Amino acid sequence: MAEELESRFVLVDTSMYESKNYQFHQYALGRFKELCNEHKLYLLMNSVIENEVRSHLVNKGHEAAKHIKDFKKTIKILRNLPDLKHHGIFEELQKTTVEKMLLDKFQDYLDEAVYENLNLDTAKISSIVTKYFNNLPPFSDGKKNEFPDAFILESLLAWSKDKKTQVYVLSTDGDMESFCNESDGWLIYANDLDKFISLVLNNETELADISKFAEKQFNTLLKKIEETLEESINEIEYTTIGYDIDDEVDDINAYDLQILEKNIIKADREYAEFSLAIKYTVDAWHRLTDYDRSIWDPEDKKYLFTAQTSRKVLHEVHCKAYVWIEFEDGLAVNTFLSEANIEDSYIELDPDDGPELDHREH
Repeated sequence: MAEELESRFVLVDTSMYESKNYQFHQYALGRFKELCNEHKLYLLMNSVIENEVRSHLVNKGHEAAKHIKDFKKTIKILRNLPDLKHHGIFEELQKTTVEKMLLDKFQDYLDEAVYENLNLDTAKISSIVTKYFNNLPPFSDGKKNEFPDAFILESLLAWSKDKKTQVYVLSTDGDMESFCNESDGWLIYANDLDKFISLVLNNETELADISKFAEKQFNTLLKKIEETLEESINEIEYTTIGYDIDDEVDDINAYDLQILEKNIIKADREYAEFSLAIKYTVDAWHRLTDYDRSIWDPEDKKYLFTAQTSRKVLHEVHCKAYVWIEFEDGLAVNTFLSEANIEDSYIELDPDDGPELDHREH
C-alpha cells in the first residue's frame, strides 16, 4: 500500500466484512464507520455486496442459534446452578431474533456510513463475457462464482472513470486484487483494513497542521511555481523611470528568478495561498535623450537637435508574487498549482541603477 492516501473513495468487499466478523460498530469496522461519518472517507456500496452480507448474516445467525441449542444439551448439568452468572445461556433464543438483531446492526451501519450506492447497470456486459471466456480477472477456476464480483468491479471501474477519481477496494480476494492491478490505476487494492485506517489517520495528522501540510505541498510544486513566475516576469510592462516621455526601454530579458521569502496567508483542507518576496535579473536597453550632445539655441531657448544614447543596463528587481495551490479532499496526490502571479504588471527601471553592459550613441 502506498505511503500517501490516494483517494477517499472506498468500496469494501464482502470478504473484508467477513474477515472482520461483521463487527460493524466496534474495532476496525467501527473506526472505519466513524471515519465515514466524519467525511474523511466516502463508502461506496452496491446491491450485490449488500445482499451478500445480508445473506451471510442470516446464515451465520441461524447457524449460531443452532450451535447454542446443541451446546445447551452438552452442558445441561449446569442448569442445576442457577446462581452461575453464565446460567442465562439456557434462556430460549430464537433464530429469528438473532437474524433480526444482526440485520438491524448492518442496516444501522449502512445508514451511517454509505456515501453512494452504485448502479450495477453501468457494468459492461461485453467486457464481463470476454473476461469470462478468457479466464481473466476476476474470473479464475471457479468461474460461475465470480460473476457477482465481475459486476461489482466493472461498475466500480466505470464509476471511477466517470468521476475521474481513484477508488480503494478493500478485500481479501486475490481475483479482485488481479482485477485492480489491471485497472490502469483507477482501482487500488488493499487487503488490510487496519493498515488502511492507519494511512487515513496519518493523512489527518498531517492536515491537523494545515500550514505545515500546505508548505510541504508548495515545496513539491516549487519547480513548477518558479517556471510559471519566470514566464510572468517576461510579460510585465517595463519603462524607464524619471526621464523624458520620449525615452524608451526595449530588448528586455528577465531571468534568474529567486524566491527570497515565503509566507502562507490563507489555508484550509483544500487550498492554500502564499505571498512571496522574489528577486530577478533584467537586462534592458534604455534609449535616452543625451542633452550633453544636443544642440541648444540660446536665442530661441530650445534645442535645435536632440541626440540620443542607448545604454544596456543590468537591473536587480525586487517585487511580490502570489501563489495559489489546491489539494482536493486534503490529499497530497491531488496537489496542483492553481495560479501564480506577479503583484506588479508595470515596473519602472532606473538606467542609473545597475552596471552598464553596453553603450551606443545615436
